[in-house]
Amino acid sequence: MSKAFIACPLFDAHKSFIRLPMAIKMLDGYPDSKLFLDKICKPIPDAREDFLYTQSFLKSYSRKSEATFRGYRNEVERLLLWAWTIAGKSVIQLKRPDLESYFDFVHSPPAAWVGDSVQDRFKTIGGECRQNKNWRPFAGKLAKEDRKQAMVEGADIKVSRDGHTLSHEAMKICYSAVSAYYDYLTDEGYAFGNPIPAIRKQSPYLIKGATQKSIKRLSDLQWDFVLECAEKAADKEPLHERTLFVIATLKTLYLRVSELSDRSNWQPVWKHYWQDSDGNNWLKVLGKGNKLRDVSVPSALLPYIDRYQGYRSSLTASFGINSAMVAKNRGSGGMTSRQLRRIVQQGFDLAYDRMIAEGFGKEAKALREATTHWLRHTGASQDIATRPLKHMSDDLGHASMGTTDQIYIQSDMKERAKSGKGRDV
Repeated sequence: MSKAFIACPLFDAHKSFIRLPMAIKMLDGYPDSKLFLDKICKPIPDAREDFLYTQSFLKSYSRKSEATFRGYRNEVERLLLWAWTIAGKSVIQLKRPDLESYFDFVHSPPAAWVGDSVQDRFKTIGGECRQNKNWRPFAGKLAKEDRKQAMVEGADIKVSRDGHTLSHEAMKICYSAVSAYYDYLTDEGYAFGNPIPAIRKQSPYLIKGATQKSIKRLSDLQWDFVLECAEKAADKEPLHERTLFVIATLKTLYLRVSELSDRSNWQPVWKHYWQDSDGNNWLKVLGKGNKLRDVSVPSALLPYIDRYQGYRSSLTASFGINSAMVAKNRGSGGMTSRQLRRIVQQGFDLAYDRMIAEGFGKEAKALREATTHWLRHTGASQDIATRPLKHMSDDLGHASMGTTDQIYIQSDMKERAKSGKGRDV
């Protein structure tokens, strides 16, 4: 069977999806998707029911969070497109051998199904959402350092689409999402059972255990440069007060970037920063799984909070407890995760330039790979040796202390290697 990409995306981003009508009317403003589905329905009549049940499945998960919707949308949409255009079957006609072939396909998709970068599924043209011809169900990856270097040199950014494979973690997500999908179809009486758990048990792509567990974090030297460069930038240019506050807060409070960003169901404002009757400071955040938690705020962070609040107060007399915690320079309201990542990257770039200038080329090169999430890992890794595990787990928002232990204690391979070198025979 041909593995060329002849499919069309079906489901838009969460923000648009939740506003669209249900049933086939959802595609009224998506002419390319509607035409694609009509063509598929000729050889596969059940494809229309596949679409409608998948739509209902995603609608139920769209209520939980945007991230959950996005993850499930990506996985089940891939399955639909593969089933229709490659297997030539409805999803309820797929047998165990078909689904095993599908997971083989997902693990190593053909180049035609892999894009050069992450792209939006649709582009608005003439008031209609038209298919983005550059979108593919999979996106090739380029090391952050290579991408940065190409931008500096003004060279074309080339991403290899051949040999693209999904990681162990990505395959776990794939199995989980498709299994939840078939559970839903079975509960609704559309499918006759869920074969995924049996397939997953025999999967060659799910590896138990690991030879090395590591977390990605900044070294102590890198963190010192990042913080100091952000402080100097803020001293020189007040606009960088925001950069300093974001970087210091994400690292010190072990926050995910989403926990500081503006979302449809949560807007971080200054009243979420509060003090209890004993004078202890806390920050209330909405974490994964829509779980609220209070994160303890150490005294060392207070000067950074004070200077950012002072900066915000100098800009507007209306600044108060209901103001966005991290505000836009223009307009009103808080910032998205993408905007916050750009701010952090500015801070990393400042540190990189200075490290190069001072002769720390190797450490600077490693900093090129850093992402915003490294700040969370850096703060937790530095504090894990001096704080009780239960306290760390609660502040990190982990469901159990076992998760914290596994990530930040058992995974410290460098320290384990260092202590192991001096052992006697």
